[in-house]
Amino acid sequence: MHTSSPAPEVSVIIASYNGERYIAEAVGSILGQTWRDLELVVVDDGSTDGTRAILHGIAARDDRLRVIEKDNEGLIATLNRGIADARGPYIARLDHDDVSRPERIERQVEFLKANPDYVAVGCLMQAMQADGTYVGTPRIRYEKLQHKPGEFPPRQQWLYGPTPMIRADALRKAGGYRTKFVASEDRDLCWRLGALGPMERLPEVLVDYRYHDSNMSRLKRRTQVYSALMADLSAIAAHFGLDDTPIIDRIDIGENYGPVVESYRELLRPHYPIDSFLLFYQMRSE
Repeated sequence: MHTSSPAPEVSVIIASYNGERYIAEAVGSILGQTWRDLELVVVDDGSTDGTRAILHGIAARDDRLRVIEKDNEGLIATLNRGIADARGPYIARLDHDDVSRPERIERQVEFLKANPDYVAVGCLMQAMQADGTYVGTPRIRYEKLQHKPGEFPPRQQWLYGPTPMIRADALRKAGGYRTKFVASEDRDLCWRLGALGPMERLPEVLVDYRYHDSNMSRLKRRTQVYSALMADLSAIAAHFGLDDTPIIDRIDIGENYGPVVESYRELLRPHYPIDSFLLFYQMRSE
């Protein structure tokens, strides 16, 4: 644990793995924030390229950057290590190939200070190509975020993966990221955070999301679709006070999700229109 300086108000976590192409820009976007009272915790998940050398070079010039090196364990374990080492009462996330706009942290801190009952705040994103060229237009949010897992269809306080700032006590109470929800770890976390309190998505673009061939959504589309479904079903089960731990334990990531879906069907059928929901989800995902 890093204790040589007072704890900052904000900890930003980046999980890195073979990110030498983009990591300097991502790190620079945090260290260049208008909000200066922060630490940047980059947990490197066993990179084999030049990522670590780049990080240590930057850390030598700015002691707000802490570099944690570990063996390769995957994204979720890496994020949870960052949460464990974060010292600030607010914890923000950024991916190693994305960029935070200069006022992001300040805007999110201001919101959480002004709204002490809120557990987390996100923002809008702007998509960009690998070279940083913007594509499309940001999605505008009109609806009020609601935590209603028991409705059909369920409603979630969804915050885009690299955008949240979360109160550290709420994040740890929620249990951080769950290892069985690969490719939808942020969706699963939002469900569990939403059970603790309200969340907001600021109606302004504060993060630029890099869209390229290595994105999880493009590499593992099937895993992402089913993992998101598991997150929704788990949230519905929790809403009705049902223990789905044995079902989660049987998830074989990336393999046959059919038996798990059937187990949720049997668990939820007495409480929720599960067959209608599964049909709705299938149609939405196609």
